[in-house]
Amino acid sequence: MERALSEIRLPYPDRENALGMTKRSQIIITVIITLFLIAFFLSIYVTVEEEMPGNAVVVITPVDGLYHSIHFDQTCVVGKQALTASLDEARKKGFRPDPRCEALNYFKGNTRFLFHDLLARIGVSVNSRWDREGNWRW
Repeated sequence: MERALSEIRLPYPDRENALGMTKRSQIIITVIITLFLIAFFLSIYVTVEEEMPGNAVVVITPVDGLYHSIHFDQTCVVGKQALTASLDEARKKGFRPDPRCEALNYFKGNTRFLFHDLLARIGVSVNSRWDREGNWRW
């Protein structure tokens, strides 16, 4: 009654499984998924600094030729005309970043994992200091 394992015939011919995949395709798919998972976990150790987008809204003061974060210190604009513009517009007009805002890291975004950065580049919303329209979230 007992048969040797070599005598047992599988119900699927040519070593295919129920999905019609050969042993070789199963190995290839397993290797690809494994490499993806390894890359995902390694991406946690690689961080990327989020850059301020060109459409981010900044406050410009034409008197001193500086642009400021919208979270600027009140002393930056006291007695000066303050206007809003996009970062790209401010740079094209020759405005420089305010040193005080730079020192407080107002122009830097989050430090995020490489995986999150790649998701943000393809359009998935991740934790960011700016939204897609250039508005500051905090």
